[in-house]
Amino acid sequence: MIKFIVASALAAGLFAFAPVESQAATNVKIYLGVPHYSYRVGPDYVYRKGHGWYRPAIAKMSCERGRKLVSNNGFRNVSVVECSGPTYTYRATRKGNGNRVAVYVNARTGAVFR
Repeated sequence: MIKFIVASALAAGLFAFAPVESQAATNVKIYLGVPHYSYRVGPDYVYRKGHGWYRPAIAKMSCERGRKLVSNNGFRNVSVVECSGPTYTYRATRKGNGNRVAVYVNARTGAVFR
């Protein structure tokens, strides 16, 4: 057992002083904002020279346009609760039963959901 311990200590000592050559070549690019890709991800992506492919930001609709979408989807007495962020919130009455409900609109796509 003692021979094993001495041999282990000797081997560890030899490896501790052996020259180690590291060949870690890294290339890191940091972009802030819209992500860029080296390939075209979809048909709506645009190429930017020196950066790559990216999807241009889609503008958000106005609060009034969202209110009209809610009104056109079977609601009446539409009032604005909040028009900030990715989802707009409205209070409206259903045309069929008269119940007051919260209605949400995706600010970019115009999808109306409850």
